[in-house]
Amino acid sequence: MTDTDHHQHGRGRLHGRLTPHGHGMGPMNDPGRYERVSGHLSGRLYRRVARDVAALRLPAGARVLDVGTGPGTMPRRIAESAPGLRIDAIDVSREMIGWAQQRATPGVTFAVADVAELPWPDATFDVVVSTLSQHHWADVDAGLREVRRVLRPGGHAWVYDVRWALPQEESVTASLGTGTSVVRERRLARTSWLNPVGRLVLRPV
Repeated sequence: MTDTDHHQHGRGRLHGRLTPHGHGMGPMNDPGRYERVSGHLSGRLYRRVARDVAALRLPAGARVLDVGTGPGTMPRRIAESAPGLRIDAIDVSREMIGWAQQRATPGVTFAVADVAELPWPDATFDVVVSTLSQHHWADVDAGLREVRRVLRPGGHAWVYDVRWALPQEESVTASLGTGTSVVRERRLARTSWLNPVGRLVLRPV
């Protein structure tokens, strides 16, 4: 999945790969193929994240943001697991968002946006999730500061990624300053150490 990819001087980055004019290569440039590949490789993680959100038992109308949504699989999983939530899903790739918008899902809105410049006011969302996307962010500190900014008091931000790509707690705490609990989970609960995915958890305090 993609997030903070930028177009500069006629070149762009799509899914973490620099290519002329911002166009990707292989499955990364084909939203349909990417959806099939990512669904096969990451389907279990998507279901896990959707269950985690549903387990919060948020009230109807609560706001959820999915950062780096790619073809939109993650927000649809959440909508199925927790009906009644208002889910916004963003990606910097217009191709991915265009693909995602072709399939309407009640409660889910897709938009082109950059995690480093989220287009919402402070304290908008109850939950922010990002799945296997953070390692593509051009500026992780800026992205995490924006995620924290739009998080409501009592909210949850969960950044799932390969554990070696997740920043250390100390650096995130230094970047965010006071007022945020930061926990870096090297292994997801109830998973094997062979599973390479960890989670960064941010909570207002």
